[in-house]
Amino acid sequence: MTTIAISQVEGAINRARARQPPSGTESALSLEVSTLAALYGRMIFERRDRVEFESLSDGEQVALRLWMSRDPAAAAG
Repeated sequence: MTTIAISQVEGAINRARARQPPSGTESALSLEVSTLAALYGRMIFERRDRVEFESLSDGEQVALRLWMSRDPAAAAG
């Protein structure tokens, strides 16, 4: 099983936000940023520094694959 560190989730959020900044009058987050932010918040709430990739929802997995793949060092972890 592949584990994902909270620092990898944070990095994915930062990359996604840089490429997809909040938009509109309400500064809405993109779906990917929102999904990753919810995962990050859940990990903080549960005091987890790692999570099993396979235990994540389909949306979380897709968002991580999309934004972690942009950083080869993070994707290798």
